[in-house]
Amino acid sequence: ILHNSGGEKAAGDLHIRILSPQGKEVCSATRPISAAGKSDIPLSFTFDIGKPELWSVDTPSLYTACLSVKSGGLSDEITVPFGIRTIEFSAEKGFLLNGKPLKLKGGCLHHDNGLLGAVAIDRAEERKVELMKANGFNAVRCSHNLPSEYFLQACDRLGLLVIDEVFDQWQQAKRPQDYHRFFDEWSEHDLSVMIRRDRNHPSIIMWSIGNEIAERADEPAGEAIAKRLVATIRKYDTSRAITA
Repeated sequence: ILHNSGGEKAAGDLHIRILSPQGKEVCSATRPISAAGKSDIPLSFTFDIGKPELWSVDTPSLYTACLSVKSGGLSDEITVPFGIRTIEFSAEKGFLLNGKPLKLKGGCLHHDNGLLGAVAIDRAEERKVELMKANGFNAVRCSHNLPSEYFLQACDRLGLLVIDEVFDQWQQAKRPQDYHRFFDEWSEHDLSVMIRRDRNHPSIIMWSIGNEIAERADEPAGEAIAKRLVATIRKYDTSRAITA
């Protein structure tokens, strides 16, 4: 999505370059763009990359998408790392990564960093992933809130599969001050933000819509909430399974 923050209509060019894990340009494209003032325009590109280096837990190869917008001078630019891989779930073969069955040797990991507290310190986030890998884990389920971006970047770089989880409560409380106070008003917004922020991470193989949710046995309220959350995810990503 391209956002024009100015009040006037603007026109320019969008340049996209795809770099291999070694930094070599493998694809590029330029498209003229125009947007009315204070508006968003969705854009979609498709690239063919011959013989891609596949991302996996053993070889976490990362490509980079370099995007720049020029309207007069340079208006904005961003780089987005991503991986190329396939994921699949089969009743006969279980989970498949790049077409090959892979047993998930997983653990559940909270967002805090021990004695350092709940603040997301980049090196501490990376060290958690290093420790998980060193102890034989290849997968992790995040705790019940948006994980730090650096944690997910470390999972991409080091090859740790992720179940990305968003809520610890829906409408029913576990504690008086928890997220149930905001669920009705904010759940769709917060879930949408998470999916849009995290969907380019190759390490993420599943979304989770809740942890130990009281309403999961309620009819019809729990079913209705679950279907609404699933539908919100499907607006932004159809490539992953959804669990709770």
